[in-house]
Amino acid sequence: MVVGCYIQVILPLRLAWIPCYWNDFPLPEGQKVTVPLAGRQYIGVVWKSCVTPEIEPGRVQCIIRVNSELSPVSAEELRFWEFLSNYYLCTIGEVYKAAYPSGKTKSEQTGANILARLKARLAIRDEALQKKHKDNVRQRLEAERSSIAAQIAALTRIPGRNPVKQTPPQPLLIVGGNRTGRYISLCRGIVEQGLNALILLPEIAASEQLEAVFESEFPGVTHIVNSHITETRRRRIAEDVRSFGGQIVIGTRSALFLPLSRLGLVIVDQEQDVYFKQTDPAPRYNARDAAVMLARIHRASAVLGTPAPSLESLHNAQTGKYTLEETSAPLPPMTLIDINAERRKNGMPGRLSLKLIDSIRATDGPVALIRGWEKPDELLSEAAAALPGRSIDILTLQEARLKDLGGYALIAVVQADALGGADSFRADEHALQALALLREACKGTFIVQTAKPEHPVFGEPHQTYAQLLQERREFSLPPFTRIVDTVCGTRKERYTLPSDGTLAARKQEIFNRALAQEKSSRGKLRTTIDVDPIV
Repeated sequence: MVVGCYIQVILPLRLAWIPCYWNDFPLPEGQKVTVPLAGRQYIGVVWKSCVTPEIEPGRVQCIIRVNSELSPVSAEELRFWEFLSNYYLCTIGEVYKAAYPSGKTKSEQTGANILARLKARLAIRDEALQKKHKDNVRQRLEAERSSIAAQIAALTRIPGRNPVKQTPPQPLLIVGGNRTGRYISLCRGIVEQGLNALILLPEIAASEQLEAVFESEFPGVTHIVNSHITETRRRRIAEDVRSFGGQIVIGTRSALFLPLSRLGLVIVDQEQDVYFKQTDPAPRYNARDAAVMLARIHRASAVLGTPAPSLESLHNAQTGKYTLEETSAPLPPMTLIDINAERRKNGMPGRLSLKLIDSIRATDGPVALIRGWEKPDELLSEAAAALPGRSIDILTLQEARLKDLGGYALIAVVQADALGGADSFRADEHALQALALLREACKGTFIVQTAKPEHPVFGEPHQTYAQLLQERREFSLPPFTRIVDTVCGTRKERYTLPSDGTLAARKQEIFNRALAQEKSSRGKLRTTIDVDPIV
């Protein structure tokens, strides 16, 4: 019989080690406990029980208390945290802090306190009902007891048996337009099995638009999770997906950290989007790739949807890691206007070509102009002069992403050469994906002005992707290699690592070097590490 043992506890701190504590009895992994560290108290999560401490036993502190009123962290959550920590080169404490920020922990504690008070009130009513009362008093007490019991039942989740899940197929990459119907069909099959589904989107606006569609198909079991909801609402959703099946969660990347159980399907729409990447603070993860790993941990199906795939996902499909499915709905046609050719024949009086102006005049309804380098006031003034009385909105690419573009009769990109963004090896890929995103959202005429109409991003997609992948292979760039960027103070370093069996060891070397730099600076500098997406 074990009298006591040493227990490793994950704390929501950036620590290069997992602290060790003493407790009178072993605790299950995932149990939340309150522990001391450096004069403060933290709610931590049990990582391992019955371990051997790496410091002198006399220096090991005792666990202050076991937070049995708080829901434990599941084994799947812990595995997910461990993956994020190892792959994205951060501490598991930073992952814990991202998964359970202070607001979330306080909300859980508040919920536990409310439940405790209700149970105390129920005990008082039960005790009172043991005594003799007049009929009207007894009726009042019984009504109050029933009301309190109903509130407790609403807050208390009784887990059922987890359905037996078959080994899931390899991830599915769906390319093309009109993917929502396919998602609904997949989710319907999952919900009928009593399993849960998670749908990730890169933007809050897009997730809220999709929620409206799914709520009509799956009323009462569709939940939205993003920074707009309250902590109380987030806590209730967390309890639903922890204890019940048949739920659908639509959210941004933070939804990955819900205490998901009975997970049968993970969908990542717009998988190519750069906004799936968490930049600060750590963990600096790519939600698309993390979602695929989350599905693998839960033995759930993973589906990636996109109008124009990322090179990483396309490479996975070509090498047999993913299954490729192309929809039967092509993207709307794109009309190109050669800026240089129009300028030579005096067809460019300003930023808008005469061809574009004529097309707008021939179209009824509102118009959206997507600007790049142009100043919005000057562009709007020029559009108003050339097209008096027309409803014209001037949008940046980011503003267009957040807006429902379906109501525009015509969408035009004023200078497509600005879509690639910064000068990087991903510029052409991002330009291609930005055009596909706009084409997918456009329900009317789509026109693009460019000074480089011969550029591959305007060509046939399959040929363009083949050319981009060939260039990446020739120059040893992702997805054929891995890139790790480190920043320590003003010192920046980039490492290009091969995608082979030495990758994990090489990344660990970089992480150890970063910790050594911080130690030598006596805590004045902190290294940030950014890892390229997974293949």
